[in-house]
Amino acid sequence: NELMADPDPAVGLPNKEYVEIFNASNKNFNLNGWKLTDGTSTATLGNYLLLPGQYLILCAISDTGLLSSYGHVMGLSPWPSLNNSGDNIILYSDASVKIDAVNYDLSWYKNTSKDDGGWSLEQINPFLPCSGIDNWQASNNTSGGTPGQVNSVFSNAADTSKPYMKKIKILT
Repeated sequence: NELMADPDPAVGLPNKEYVEIFNASNKNFNLNGWKLTDGTSTATLGNYLLLPGQYLILCAISDTGLLSSYGHVMGLSPWPSLNNSGDNIILYSDASVKIDAVNYDLSWYKNTSKDDGGWSLEQINPFLPCSGIDNWQASNNTSGGTPGQVNSVFSNAADTSKPYMKKIKILT
């Protein structure tokens, strides 16, 4: 739902990376055994019941104290470091089912004055799955992000764009 890949130079938030997850469903999820990966390193989440409509900030264990004032926090080790210019972050359930993924890059900020650090990428509508760059942009919050709370760019507007074929592959 939100990620701080390049916290330096800090705008107002702690100079620390984080990934915020949001339960957009009406179900409770025990995150014990879930995994967060960037493809290079993988962290296993601990026992935590994520309630409907609840946010959880994931960060390195050493950064939990700095981010705990913003909301519910879970420290992870190893922390899958977020590449500043782009990365592929995936969240898996304890049964290895892909729950969500984001493959961001600098163009997702949509603002060249914010893509050099200190600003988080926020999902515009967390209820629209699989929408890529069209559903993300740099935070508008004066502190550089909104960990643990509704995103500053939030909109629950419906997706009105028509689907289109991006690729076709013929198997023989």
